[in-house]
Amino acid sequence: MPNANPVPRRQFLKSSFSIATLAVFYPIRRLFTLYKNKQEYPAWNELVEFARWCPTVHNLQPHKIKILSTTDAELYYDPSRLLPVEDPDAIFVTIAMGIFVEHLSIAASAKGVKVEMTKVFNPIAVNTKGFFKFAALRLVPALEKEELDRGLILQRRTSRLHYNGESVSAAILDRIKTEADRYGHEFTSSSEKDVVDYVIDLNQQTLFQDLGSAADRNELNQLFRYTKEEAAMKKDGLWSTCMCFPGKLMKSVFTHHGKWEKGWRKWLLAKKYKASFKGTATICWFGGRFEDTGDWLNAGRMLARSWLLLTKEGVYIHPFGSLITNKDAYRKINEKFAKPKNEKKIWMIFRAGYSNEPARSYRLTTEDIIIS
Repeated sequence: MPNANPVPRRQFLKSSFSIATLAVFYPIRRLFTLYKNKQEYPAWNELVEFARWCPTVHNLQPHKIKILSTTDAELYYDPSRLLPVEDPDAIFVTIAMGIFVEHLSIAASAKGVKVEMTKVFNPIAVNTKGFFKFAALRLVPALEKEELDRGLILQRRTSRLHYNGESVSAAILDRIKTEADRYGHEFTSSSEKDVVDYVIDLNQQTLFQDLGSAADRNELNQLFRYTKEEAAMKKDGLWSTCMCFPGKLMKSVFTHHGKWEKGWRKWLLAKKYKASFKGTATICWFGGRFEDTGDWLNAGRMLARSWLLLTKEGVYIHPFGSLITNKDAYRKINEKFAKPKNEKKIWMIFRAGYSNEPARSYRLTTEDIIIS
């Protein structure tokens, strides 16, 4: 029996062509959609270009990167950039490695990914030679949006200038406390004048104590860059301009130390150094578990983020490293401040506040950091 509603031949051919076209091109369209949704990964070189501006102890920049693939790399350290005298267990260098990795991760966030440290091979040792493999790194998709813009890495500075006398607000300090809590650390601060004065006075006393040690003095002398030309050539170390001290004066203190140990020269040096802390109104410190490589890396990643959060709010900081590394000063700090809970240790003290924009220290280039 004939169909009561026959399909016209032209309409049938048109429908057949549409179905055939869909069948042929659907897989291509699906591939195109998958390609569009495929995760993009930033180049490691690009990430290092940002992360090389991270802070490291005495601007040593011990980190090296070996690129393995689009997503994988290895983190090395250069033993010639360690501190056998001041940091014999490489604690603060390990913290610096954590800071570097966190800066890589923040830089990668522009593409929706982060950097994970998938393995740590061995603790950093100061008595080795040649580049040593420290950790394995991998780029992975980030499940949460990064709140820190990588542009903050380029804005961040250590300010040893005079501060303007304004205390850091409670709201900003509470934000840092929250960040520290995320990493299992305690953050404490004080704007009480007696606490501020105590820390500044103790820091000055510790300076002269450290200068009295020939081993400490000689190690530091190798790191100071007394002229702009030397700082620009070596791209590392403690440039006198960033230290806010005349290069000639600094060089004299380290190379002719005997002249500065007593009398009017010692008085003049102490007065000038103490005056450099003018306007300091807020002292801060971190406490946390601080026993092994994992603890130190965790502390570094937390410090990296906290420092950038302060940078976001226009706050500068100036760490007082010698108050931790000098045994006598560290004992006095623990007597003055309430100890953190659960066997945690105070491991970082710094002043925070507002100043003019400080000079920017030199850094190794991306090519210097990447292992060919």
